[in-house]
Amino acid sequence: MSSPRTGLVTLFVMNLLCACGGEEGEGSGPYSITTAASSAPTLDQTNNPVYAELNTYKSWLSTSTNAATALAADTTKANNIVSWQMPHGGFYKIPSWYSSAWNGKAARSEWLGANGVELGTIDNGATVSEILFLADVYKRGGKTNHRDAARRALDFLLTMQSSSGGWPQVYPARTGTSYSNYITFNDNAMVRVLVLLDHASRQKAPLDGDIFTAEQRAKLATAIDKGVNYILKAQIVQGGVKTVWCAQHDPASYAPKGARAYELPSRSGSESVGIVAFLMTRPQTAEVKAAVQAAIAWFKRSTVKVANTAYVKRPSGNTDDSYNPIQTRSGSTMWYRFYDLNQDKGFFSDRTGGKFYNIMDIEAERRYGYQWGGDYGTKLINYSDSVGY
Repeated sequence: MSSPRTGLVTLFVMNLLCACGGEEGEGSGPYSITTAASSAPTLDQTNNPVYAELNTYKSWLSTSTNAATALAADTTKANNIVSWQMPHGGFYKIPSWYSSAWNGKAARSEWLGANGVELGTIDNGATVSEILFLADVYKRGGKTNHRDAARRALDFLLTMQSSSGGWPQVYPARTGTSYSNYITFNDNAMVRVLVLLDHASRQKAPLDGDIFTAEQRAKLATAIDKGVNYILKAQIVQGGVKTVWCAQHDPASYAPKGARAYELPSRSGSESVGIVAFLMTRPQTAEVKAAVQAAIAWFKRSTVKVANTAYVKRPSGNTDDSYNPIQTRSGSTMWYRFYDLNQDKGFFSDRTGGKFYNIMDIEAERRYGYQWGGDYGTKLINYSDSVGY
């Protein structure tokens, strides 16, 4: 007969195996985030940088200090937004279009799928920002056409989620082989969707009240869990150690993928920040915590962060092609946008698709027309340090 201590250890091991997918390996098995999360702790969210991802829509709001005047202007814009919404519920990514109503003839998207269908997107905050704006105006004005358009847009987001749990850049799919059909972390696209769903599930303003139906809200937890599960499975392993993520991943194999010619498969020093910060909003199950702490450890590696260095974009109007945006700056820390998959080495590329390790070796057009570095990890590390991670 086993001792009480042995029995407790056995129970602990069985629970741990259940939470982590058993012996089938990382990310596999019938892992249930909802079940595992029921007793998992949550972190203090003060200063979690991920919430800033939902602020874009606020720049669309009227700046008038008169409430009635602001509501009138925002109502007009909301009506215009509704007119630009595509039949599937999604939107494109050019907010300037909303200065006037759709004329019934103009293209509502610059991207097309099979049979010429116009594609909605989550790129550059699209669809997410429209939902938030419409919800904000509905709360103040009560016009049901704004609420109903937000509901259609939420259905679009839920529909475009892949069976593996990630979100592509567009829906429906672009024809042929297109990076837009990959799961897209680029520019925080998928993370932005997940934060929106999280706010909607918690009925955080402006996504409270009756903006969404009870049936829609009932779907949110599952969608979020699937998204988290995809993230956990896509985390890139280097030398047997979990690190971070690429800007795009394959929806089925989870492998890192490239996008445009100068966006090669890599480990991202930029997009991975948002992914980690979102994981830190979730209940900290053993699997989620392990993924988060491994990624933070990667950001802190001396081989990854570049001490006393800053990325300083060439000033507008400056045509000096000898200008190097990677500059020595005491006290600053820089991370590269792209790192090799198998070594902690930042790299650059251009429209030729070549890989370079000196930014001055790429063509000037891409050298100054793209963000190749930044203080990406600073806010994440400050936040993770504040919660003891």
